[in-house]
Amino acid sequence: MPREVRHAERFVDVLERASDILAAVGLCTMMLIISADALGRLFGAPLQGAYEFTAYYLMVIVAFLALPRSYATGGQVRLELLEPWLARLPGGLARRGVALLSLAAFGLLLWFSGDEALRRIADRETTFGVVQWPLYLSYVWMPAGIAILILRLALDVVRPDAPRRGAARPDAARPDAAGVAGR
Repeated sequence: MPREVRHAERFVDVLERASDILAAVGLCTMMLIISADALGRLFGAPLQGAYEFTAYYLMVIVAFLALPRSYATGGQVRLELLEPWLARLPGGLARRGVALLSLAAFGLLLWFSGDEALRRIADRETTFGVVQWPLYLSYVWMPAGIAILILRLALDVVRPDAPRRGAARPDAARPDAAGVAGR
């Protein structure tokens, strides 16, 4: 394997781990804010802007920054109906084809979401209400997560069967992998 590909894989792995950590921090922050808001409502003093901050920032961070690592580790929902037959194709052709199609789809999504993010940043859009959150900052997270995912998909096109750190074995969770479950 070329040295450049190894370096690219390490770089993408670091980006995926960092984005996953940010998503985990966002999820924990979301839980704390929602709990504090609920407790505040019991005492007649809810957190002002909790709903907006959670909806416009934290949910977007959790959804899109967790996406690249989820794909890399195989944590997403998959349909494996045709996988035994597709795995027989030489040179990882099936995985490369899926990665190429995904790359095209996410490339379009990156193009449009990046354009929208740049437009919102230029307009300095804010929310309405008691607390005026800078809404334009929430548009950054979707293209960021998708860009990291695109890097992983590009690596999958180059090297579809590369082992990934932190990824579970594909057959580890399946009961038929060891024969009969429970034996």
